[in-house]
Amino acid sequence: MFTVKDIDLAGRIGLLKTKSGPIETPTFLPVIDPARQELPLSDIESAGFNQVITNAYLILKRFGGKAVDLGIHGVLGFKGIVMTDSGAYQILEYGDIEYSQETIIEYQKNIGSDIAVILDVPTGDVAYEEAKLTVEETLRRAREALELIKDTKPLWVLPIQGGKYLDLVSLSAREAAKLPGYSIYGIGSPTVFFERYELTTVLDMIHTAKRILPPGKPVHLFGAGHPLVFPFAIALGVDTFDSASYILYARDGRYIVDHGVYRLEDLEYLPCSCPVCSRRSPGDLLEAGHAERTRLLALHNLYVIRRSLDNVKQAIREGRLWELLEEVSRRHPKALEALRKFRKYYKYVEAQTPRVKGRIYGVRLYDVESLWNPKILRFRLKTLTILDSLLETVESITLTPLAGNEKECLSDLIDVGRSMKIYYEPFIGIIPRELCGTYPTTQHLTPKTLSQPVVEDLANTLRVLYSKARARGVPVTLVYCDRIWWHSILAGEASSLGVNVRVECG
Repeated sequence: MFTVKDIDLAGRIGLLKTKSGPIETPTFLPVIDPARQELPLSDIESAGFNQVITNAYLILKRFGGKAVDLGIHGVLGFKGIVMTDSGAYQILEYGDIEYSQETIIEYQKNIGSDIAVILDVPTGDVAYEEAKLTVEETLRRAREALELIKDTKPLWVLPIQGGKYLDLVSLSAREAAKLPGYSIYGIGSPTVFFERYELTTVLDMIHTAKRILPPGKPVHLFGAGHPLVFPFAIALGVDTFDSASYILYARDGRYIVDHGVYRLEDLEYLPCSCPVCSRRSPGDLLEAGHAERTRLLALHNLYVIRRSLDNVKQAIREGRLWELLEEVSRRHPKALEALRKFRKYYKYVEAQTPRVKGRIYGVRLYDVESLWNPKILRFRLKTLTILDSLLETVESITLTPLAGNEKECLSDLIDVGRSMKIYYEPFIGIIPRELCGTYPTTQHLTPKTLSQPVVEDLANTLRVLYSKARARGVPVTLVYCDRIWWHSILAGEASSLGVNVRVECG
């Protein structure tokens, strides 16, 4: 049903099989309102989306038995994959709906949904006790639904509720994981936090649930429809998304870009080369009638969403998802806040990151956030595990910059007697000769200009080495070049700590 084809961090490229065909994940399902759909589904398909989501509750109210006769694909005039939500959004916005869960579930089965959702109770942003009730009621309904969804063709989604209360999200995920019959889990109630750009709140929800849910099943994030969200959510293991953002923004004359949303009248140029933007100016769109402008803006918005997802997939294939997160983090202050939150998720993310991929790419290292790249941290932890044993066997240590000495580092020469040469490098830390050449010691690219926090990190690493060596009576010599500013900083501190220093500039 769900096959993982590639992985980086906790993000994966997968294949989800439905009765109407496969979906490659991560992917986005545009929300469709058959009663008011300004963007034809043929245009949605042309933008690369062969899967959509619509609302079974609204279909039932507007089409009734006609939708059973035509099937949901017939109602929409769409041959691709159709996911149906149950009406939970209406519960969140307006209170309980007039149909029972049994009615909504049977209706989704009868109209031929490919993916369907039980009638859960969304949490939203409410007080703790009310949030707890939504979790308990959703779980009660999930258990009640087991007989109703048994041996049916739709892939059934079990939403995880709890909102910002992570203990409730944990409870919801633990109990949900015990229930058979569900093919997909959904993270519910993020929309209110997205509207306030509280991306880190949603990431905490995802991380809490994903650590508990079975890894072999896909996870859907409801109500996520902006490119700024996708890389971070995917890096934590989200596989599918849905939103009406593309059309809602378009109706309001708003234009999605990678870092946010513009009002059309504020643009002098269209910073995009999609089929909509490459042939038009902002003036052309402003002069169009409202219906045509809405259609074109919605189509552009979908192209931007598609491009964002494709960028994430390519990053997963290359093993560069962390580097993409660093790039995206510079697009908006909230995105930088989100990246820094990943320190909290390190153990989970590092455990998912593969140690070996078919093709190895060098790591691009930029600034202090690069220190939290799992590939870098993994190497540094490995170094620490062997450092004590190495110090037991040596009489002296020479610390040498790696830059300019890569060939020597990689050579087969061995140190004379019991003297050990250890190399040092920003971001990487210390590199015993035994580890020279192992990934990523010589498979990385760093800027010539380093920030103070990166230099301070290397200084901290060297302090650990000095302390361990001193405890064993092993003298250390630091080789540096006084023409490099950060070398001089390291040398000054080393001298103050009683370490021998020697100037060598190649």
